[in-house]
Amino acid sequence: MTVAETIGHMARHPMRFLMTQWNWKAGLLSALLRGAIFFGSTLSVGAAAAARTLMVDAAFRVPMAGVCAAIVQALRWAEPRWLATAIVLLGVPALSHTVEIGVHVTAATPALWRAVAGSVALSIASSAVELVLMRHGVMTVGPGSGSPASDIRRLVRLLRTGGA
Repeated sequence: MTVAETIGHMARHPMRFLMTQWNWKAGLLSALLRGAIFFGSTLSVGAAAAARTLMVDAAFRVPMAGVCAAIVQALRWAEPRWLATAIVLLGVPALSHTVEIGVHVTAATPALWRAVAGSVALSIASSAVELVLMRHGVMTVGPGSGSPASDIRRLVRLLRTGGA
């Protein structure tokens, strides 16, 4: 499938796409990692502010990260590969950070830009890693996907073999 066909399919059938491809694995993992970034960045303001920031982040992060990972999964084999990769590495994080900033500005999150900087740094690495893992069948959902335990086994195998 081409990138245009893949995006067209998602746009024409958004509910079917989300109901079958929403990636709960990535949603939970992202909430844990980014929640820790936002919590830690806000902790200097106080424990109550850090806890509130963590709850605000988790409330939108789990659904949003699941959608973003579904997009990555859908584009992982799309052609041309360079365009699919560019969308995954640039477009998906841009969308994610736009929502992230909007939510946290609205919530008046203290120390916001320190947390956003950490989140963007994580995105630089995690988008590329997520794409590579999904091309190897790790962290995917839907037909043919494994459990989190089988994902860990696949990941260990990939690390041992160097991705071959």
